[in-house]
Amino acid sequence: MTREVYSDRDFIEFSRSQIFLRVFVDTDPEGKRLAGRFDLEGTPTLIILDSKGREIDRILGGISAPDLMETLRFIFESAEDGSISI
Repeated sequence: MTREVYSDRDFIEFSRSQIFLRVFVDTDPEGKRLAGRFDLEGTPTLIILDSKGREIDRILGGISAPDLMETLRFIFESAEDGSISI
């Protein structure tokens, strides 16, 4: 996902309005701690949190930049309109 998604110009522009934290569970002690906290079972996994750090959704596995943006927009809109409880 590093080369295909995180470097995609459209995704970079999209991501400017959000906060993203990239964590490496295999080399970063904090990553290992977070993987345990969120019961991470595989990588890549994107965990979407609300402003209080509560999980509202997760995306498992690799995904293209356009599909990721569409999925995240859906999650964000669902959280805003109450379809996803946060």
